Amino acid sequence: MHRLYALTAAIPHAKTVLLFALLLIASRLMAQDNPHMVPLSLEERVQKADIVVEGEVISQQSFWDARHENIYTSNIIRPYKSFKGNTNSERIEVITEGGSIGFKKHVFSSALELRPGQQGVFFLNRQQQMQRTPGNTGTSTMAYGSQQGFVRYNLHEGKAYSVFDSYNSVQALYKELTEQTGQDYRTLAENKALKSIPALEHTQQQKQASPQAVTIRSFSPQIASAGTETVLTINGSGFGRTRGEGAVEFLNADDAGQTFVQPLPSAYLLWTDTQIKVYIPSATLTGGTAGSGPIRVIDSSGNVAVSEVPIVIEYAYSNIGFDNKAFQPVLLDRDGLGGYSIHFAPSIMSRQPAREGFRRAMNTWICVSEVNWRIAEPTLKDVAADDDLSIIRYASPSVVGAGVLARTISRYEGCASSTDTLFWVTEFDMEINSSIDWEYGPAPPEDREFDFETVMLHELGHAHQLSHVILPRAVMFYAIEFARLYRDLSLPDVTGASLVMARSLGENFCGETPMARNLDGDCNLSIEVYTIEAEFTSPNAVTVLWTTRNEILIDEFIVQRSVSGVEWEDIGVVASNGPNPGELTYTFVDNAPLPEIAYYRLKVVYNNTSFSFSPRVRVINPASIRRLRVYPTLVNQGNNGEGLVYLTYIVETNAYLEFLLYDMKGQLVRTFDLTFTNNNTPLSIDLSGLAGGMYVLKWQERNIESSGGTIKLVKL
Repeated sequence: MHRLYALTAAIPHAKTVLLFALLLIASRLMAQDNPHMVPLSLEERVQKADIVVEGEVISQQSFWDARHENIYTSNIIRPYKSFKGNTNSERIEVITEGGSIGFKKHVFSSALELRPGQQGVFFLNRQQQMQRTPGNTGTSTMAYGSQQGFVRYNLHEGKAYSVFDSYNSVQALYKELTEQTGQDYRTLAENKALKSIPALEHTQQQKQASPQAVTIRSFSPQIASAGTETVLTINGSGFGRTRGEGAVEFLNADDAGQTFVQPLPSAYLLWTDTQIKVYIPSATLTGGTAGSGPIRVIDSSGNVAVSEVPIVIEYAYSNIGFDNKAFQPVLLDRDGLGGYSIHFAPSIMSRQPAREGFRRAMNTWICVSEVNWRIAEPTLKDVAADDDLSIIRYASPSVVGAGVLARTISRYEGCASSTDTLFWVTEFDMEINSSIDWEYGPAPPEDREFDFETVMLHELGHAHQLSHVILPRAVMFYAIEFARLYRDLSLPDVTGASLVMARSLGENFCGETPMARNLDGDCNLSIEVYTIEAEFTSPNAVTVLWTTRNEILIDEFIVQRSVSGVEWEDIGVVASNGPNPGELTYTFVDNAPLPEIAYYRLKVVYNNTSFSFSPRVRVINPASIRRLRVYPTLVNQGNNGEGLVYLTYIVETNAYLEFLLYDMKGQLVRTFDLTFTNNNTPLSIDLSGLAGGMYVLKWQERNIESSGGTIKLVKL
């Protein structure tokens, strides 16, 4: 049974502060050593990069690649200092993955995301993958290590931060870089913003010596969520009569609080000298999501107030930033079956443990939120592209990024009315680092292994439109530990997913078909059943084969069968061969199988009479595959559906059939193109409006010359 963990409750003030302090310390320790991204040392980044420069983002433009598969962003950098690489360019192009073109948007869950005005040190490699880019600078690059390829400056404080590193001063970063390169840096252009940092430090010392002008007395709520239009009310003094250049800041959940993020200007609802009202954001000015921790208020003069009490943000709804506003994307019925069909690419089809681990993680989300995901037929495509296919694949570190365990690519489209804008997920792709030492389960990971199911659970959270949080036990915390597993969802994870589903089930003004709930999840799964398979081993026998691991308390297995996968009957019992901490294999033969399609599963009965189930598996009689059945062949005259003819064509992967309808004179009267899926639901053609008489229906499966035939129909 899936377990839910409550992370927070109504906690007294002092306990809240202590609890969060412990959580924040734990989260930063985890982030330094054991993340969803593997930390890359400064030494490695310097060695692997062709170019290391200090620079500023001065402009950016999104563009499609040559094949129109993915959207990228061209960021133009003005370099100030060179630490490595013979670059004398006045401008350097840095290509980042993802971006927006009109209402089309691609978001890569682990990609570096830059904003104009940001400064820092870039670790870059020359890129030749894309020949035509908007930059036209002569030097086109990509960051080594994706997010870890940029150490961002905080110009107000004179400090520098990356995902896992922090430096108390920019000069401290210079010192470490020159120690790694063994040479002094070259100044390419004057960085005027950095020259003002000593003055800022002096100003801050003066502010600390004088009474603090800005004070936070209280705020509410103290336990909240981000990206959900939750209004944070801050009470205090000295905020200023208007916002001006002032801002509210939250810890950044995308780096466990190394940096701060600010809401979009449209998120501020009220700003007076004594009170601020602002939406808690998941789409922010500098990228990143609001996370748990102290909040800050900065007035127009740069005075800063920090709350004594932390805010706890339990979950975050991913938002789309568009025209300086934030919008909540929704999930839709994109496959005609209520949601999204997921296809395994060839690179993962060869690894059954990976497929099973992914299925378990997917089923966990389905069981708590009823999100409509399903595993469809495999695909021969092994590339992540905007192609209306949600693909799961392995990819090399050069593709996903050095140090990245896995990433999810969410693709969006949108439309606007006179009063509102809506974005929806058209598809999502997932790329898994092929060089990681994975533990696929159900056994726990050991030593330096990463738990595959835990990472898949996290990445599917992104597909569910949830963002990172700073709560170590939550699955959307961006860091995991080596040899640790989190294969269950916390209560906040479930609450966030349920909110996304609630937004996705209703009608929308864009006329897109909303998602339908998936009520077919296997929601009481046995942790001992490792694999289960079923196949026709003779025309009149189906063999069910399963393996278990760490079988200690199981008494017996009841083999169950179903026509629909919903209602089950018991067809046999197999006694347990345990207890055994290792792997055991079992076989059961059904000598009276169903004629075409059937589902099998195990009811696992324990010594204390409790029970759980295995995942269900489907088996198709090979004799039934690619045999066209048409009914009725005597078609009634009239309307109201009376002219419909139904067709079934059982397949294991999608099949495209072309139908030609001839009258008895040999004249072509109608054509039909139908796609039969491995869901194997009947399709129909409409003969309404045709004269009574005999017709010949000729059919052919596309690209299969040996298929096809003719069927006679009579229209009454």
